[in-house]
Amino acid sequence: MFQNENKKSIIPRWLKRELAVFGGMVFESLKFIIVAILVFTAVYAVINGPAAWNNVKWWWYVNYVDDHSGKWWGVQFPEIGVDIGPDNTLMIPKIGVQAPIVFAKTRAQSEVDKLLLEGVVHYFDTAFPGEEGNVFITGHSSYYWWSNGKFNTIFSILDKLVVGDIIYVNYGGNRYTYKVFDMKVVSPKELSVLNQNDNESILSLMTCTPVGTNYKRLVVRASQVDPDPKNNKLRKKVATSLLGQ
Repeated sequence: MFQNENKKSIIPRWLKRELAVFGGMVFESLKFIIVAILVFTAVYAVINGPAAWNNVKWWWYVNYVDDHSGKWWGVQFPEIGVDIGPDNTLMIPKIGVQAPIVFAKTRAQSEVDKLLLEGVVHYFDTAFPGEEGNVFITGHSSYYWWSNGKFNTIFSILDKLVVGDIIYVNYGGNRYTYKVFDMKVVSPKELSVLNQNDNESILSLMTCTPVGTNYKRLVVRASQVDPDPKNNKLRKKVATSLLGQ
């Protein structure tokens, strides 16, 4: 027997039509979202490729291969306890950082940005190694790889440091050793990280986070453990108000 072609469907025609339209909208929306994600990923990779690669290397060697030596960075660090190494240099063997420290003569962002192409930047009117106070140094986590800077990703994996890690600073013919005691993420407007306290001898390292953005700032703080900070000099205070800063 033949089925009755006039038999009414359980789902009304108008509902079928609406479901078809809605399904088409969902499908087109999903295509748009997928394309947008692919485009964003491609742009991010082009701009932040070197920084992302540093994170991949860290994951591979440390988390997968379980090699914590840091030799795979290819950086020839001076032998600790034997050779001080180049002066005015920041060294963090754990994350492959060896960079010259350049000293800003103002806190103007334009000057800091220019100096960041040459290394990591010591903030004007903060303590120097061997002085009481807060030695404040900043560096790029990621920057346009086609720029002239050689240190555009120097702090790309600064977040891999943990409490107890060691940082070295060569300055004035001496090597200063610092041990990390605190890490925090702050707003770019949080200027308290620059505060100077004559009763402490610390090093602060700052970079933008998340990598590839300037949304927040990651600040790593470390206390001086060698030479004995009790022998540090008082910080030379600069009358910044007289210099128009």
